[in-house]
Amino acid sequence: MKSPITLPEQKKIIEPLVHKLIAEHRLHPQEPMIVGIQGGQGTGKSTMSIMLEESLKSNGFQVHHFSLDDFYTTALKRGILRKRYSGNAFYEIVRGMPGTHDLKLLSKVLHSIKLGKPFSLPIFDKSLHDGEGDPISKTIEVRGRQDFVIFEGWCVGIPTISSPKFIALCYKYHLDLRSLDPTLKDHKVVLDFITMYQPLWKMLDYTIMLRPPTPAMHKLWRNQAEMELKRKKHEGMSSEQISHFVDVFLPCTYMCYDLIKPDCLISVNDKHTFSKISFV
Repeated sequence: MKSPITLPEQKKIIEPLVHKLIAEHRLHPQEPMIVGIQGGQGTGKSTMSIMLEESLKSNGFQVHHFSLDDFYTTALKRGILRKRYSGNAFYEIVRGMPGTHDLKLLSKVLHSIKLGKPFSLPIFDKSLHDGEGDPISKTIEVRGRQDFVIFEGWCVGIPTISSPKFIALCYKYHLDLRSLDPTLKDHKVVLDFITMYQPLWKMLDYTIMLRPPTPAMHKLWRNQAEMELKRKKHEGMSSEQISHFVDVFLPCTYMCYDLIKPDCLISVNDKHTFSKISFV
């Protein structure tokens, strides 16, 4: 999210959230607090993570943030996954869906954080293997007990759901599931993988959701990001490719929006700014 909010708007959104996080932390000051940020493509998860980290550090806290995107499995493992589910639109994309993350490593990192121990964060290079991406050997070493660790990702906190309820949810939000899954069987693979993520979410102490007004905003913002990429690097997806790519993510994105009960909900308006904050 480019220059997401002006200073007065920033204070209106960030200050009450920082005060709330500090108040929650004071209840158990010796325990590191893991803050999960969920939001679909283009909602500003990285921007929010950086703002919170800077604000909390300015209040004297030890803070680090990282993304679920750095925990993708190797290109080799994701290639095997694509072959196993050949023809399944959810796994034809190179990464992103539940099942493409290294959950063993992520679990190890989250447990280390909770125990106040040092932890190593992987680095995923999206440019490798013609854009398929791969983890590199270098890691980010985080030493010392952290007061806050901010963990962001589009499906952070995603719960389980039955197939009939998933289909009904897509209908509710006017998402064309049959164009992705004509037999209404392929999405069940995604739902099965989601069950494997549930133990991880139990380690989240506080959840923040960033939500736009309509599904169309995700495509608009992704188009804008690709236009910027083309301007800088003369590469990027076409409008048709962007539309399909976003469509693959929308059912599970709106599953998150509909089913996760966040501690804090931040609305992202059609001007691409954080516009409203509410606490549960």
